[in-house]
Amino acid sequence: MKKLMMVLVAGLVMISFSAVGFAAEEAKTQAPKAKAEVVKGEIVSIDAAKNEIVIKEKKTNAEKKIVVDPKEISTLKQGEMVKVILKAGTNTAEKIKVMPAKKKAAK
Repeated sequence: MKKLMMVLVAGLVMISFSAVGFAAEEAKTQAPKAKAEVVKGEIVSIDAAKNEIVIKEKKTNAEKKIVVDPKEISTLKQGEMVKVILKAGTNTAEKIKVMPAKKKAAK
């Protein structure tokens, strides 16, 4: 009788550990993290009052409004080419890099 009880207890312990493992695996697959978006293009306009810039995307020519940190917005100029990394799932700039202007070939 004791052997049967020990086997049943061991079986229940194994089942409970496997259920926890399945729940943890399911939680990983259900919530994929949003990836940060990268926007490259030219600054079309700057609204310092709202801490926003509008960028005309290089590839699609679409305009995108981006919220920028007040400290960084003062360093930006209209017409500059920038590469902006957005916070995942938002239109808020996480990092802004001003791209160097391309030199035109001499004729």
